[in-house]
Amino acid sequence: MIHFVQADFLLLWVLIPVFFVVYGMMRRNRKKRIARFGDPALVDRLMPEAPRYKGWVRLLFFALAWFFFVLGLARPVMGARLREHKAQGVEVMVVLDVSNSMMAQDYSPNRLERAKLAISKLVDRLKDDRIGLIVFAGQSFVQLPITTDYVSAKIFLNTITNESVPVQGTALGDAITTAIKSFSMESENSRAIILITDGENHEDDPVEAARMAAEVGIRVYCVGVGSPEGKPIPMKDGGLLRDKDDNIVVTRLDESILQEVAQAGQGLYVRAGNSEFGLNPIIDDIRALEAKEFQSLVFEDFDEQYMYFFGIALVFLLIEMTFGYRRNRRSLFGGAGKLGLVLVLLSLGTTMSAQDDRWEGRKGNRRFKKQEYKEAELEYRRGLSEDSLSIRSYYNLGNVLALQENAAEAERQYRMAADSIGMMDPEQIAQLQHNLGNACLAQKKYAEAVEAYKASLRKNPTDMETKANLAYAQKMLEDQQQNQDQQQNQDQNQDPQDQQDQNQDQQQDQNKDQQQNQNQDQQQDQNKQNQQQQQQPQPQITKQAAQQMLQALADQEKETQEKVKKEKARQLKAKKKEKNW
Repeated sequence: MIHFVQADFLLLWVLIPVFFVVYGMMRRNRKKRIARFGDPALVDRLMPEAPRYKGWVRLLFFALAWFFFVLGLARPVMGARLREHKAQGVEVMVVLDVSNSMMAQDYSPNRLERAKLAISKLVDRLKDDRIGLIVFAGQSFVQLPITTDYVSAKIFLNTITNESVPVQGTALGDAITTAIKSFSMESENSRAIILITDGENHEDDPVEAARMAAEVGIRVYCVGVGSPEGKPIPMKDGGLLRDKDDNIVVTRLDESILQEVAQAGQGLYVRAGNSEFGLNPIIDDIRALEAKEFQSLVFEDFDEQYMYFFGIALVFLLIEMTFGYRRNRRSLFGGAGKLGLVLVLLSLGTTMSAQDDRWEGRKGNRRFKKQEYKEAELEYRRGLSEDSLSIRSYYNLGNVLALQENAAEAERQYRMAADSIGMMDPEQIAQLQHNLGNACLAQKKYAEAVEAYKASLRKNPTDMETKANLAYAQKMLEDQQQNQDQQQNQDQNQDPQDQQDQNQDQQQDQNKDQQQNQNQDQQQDQNKQNQQQQQQPQPQITKQAAQQMLQALADQEKETQEKVKKEKARQLKAKKKEKNW
């Protein structure tokens, strides 16, 4: 479908009938002037070569040239634009385990990278569905809110590592609970959770969480990653992960717990293989769910067509200029044809250089549509070598680099385009800033990403995808600042609560030593007094003194029990931290 960027120019078409009226009046006045000199029939016989209908034919060619010339000025474009898109689909929340156990090399190169590759292929299969992403280990959080922006989904996916969650462990139940809360309210019976993990649950009850999901209409599917015999966990230093007893940790796939979770969540369990990861049968089952109609804003690029209409107008003008006659050199069309030709050439050059910067990147656009991203990158760079001020080439080059997971270079190209942002319309500026925010987010430059998303929303406040990405970037920026503050405040690796408990124990020990020293001094004074009074009889213990002694023993016993409880609590806490995989 053809759209017009500058449709106001189409009003110039009203001049076409004016041309015919003016020309008709000119011919009529000419006949009146001839009639003053004699009989018109006699004059026609005296001028046998005078044109009769060629003037109207020339006017017709000029009118056709004008028609296509105005059409080119209106800048017709083909393709889509930023518009509201309605589609039917389901909401899929992918819950990915990023604990240390996912670094085991049951698959090539490891469990986590193999799972990310499978999720990327899953995104390619989506058409009108929404997708979200949650990462978890000892705790969970939303990496990507529910969205139809599949490009952003891949960018977020590529940033995931086993360090994405600071607290290690495996809390399946908490991850499922987070996924339940992350769905939109408009899709009651078209929601699904895909849990990708090795199933080694250390924290909570995932079966109960899956049962809660089924009660609210959410199906839970499980993909088991790993092997029953298990594999060791490699570390960054080249060694293998060891437990508190210095034994090598071997992480194994726990299929029984995942089967129970899938059954409780009314879904399926599939064990991931090396060739077939297991998502295809799950997607086929999800397709059977009731589809829900969603509304979203979709941006697709334009394809300029103005140069073709200018070319057609030029052809008709050349015909009008050559279709002449020997007389009436001062007619309406002699100079107008030349003037029209000049206007066409000037408008063509001006539009091509200043309007959209499309001509030099057309080959790159064709490569881009064929998903030949490396070839498209070469074409865009070639266009920039010819015109270093081409905004469109910088923008398209940034998109290609982002799809090739080169976020740093993509950010640089987006910023080059943003330097000339005044030459773009608000919708293009909003999309440019949105993509710039995604590139910064992929590099964990959360502050820059927040600023880019805010700039995008200033131009397009209704973009829900940008709002969701902004909320996520703000949360990640806050978490990053908190982690930095905690790192600065921690002079030791010891837990603050443990340090406080130890300080309290030390204080109690000091008090106890002081009490013991005081008792020893009192005992020495008593012995000295007894030596001085050897001849006097020993007094008996009074009832009040006996009660004081019993109270002292009870207080001492209570103090001992409190220390035992604190020691057990520290041991339990240390036990939880032992399984950091």
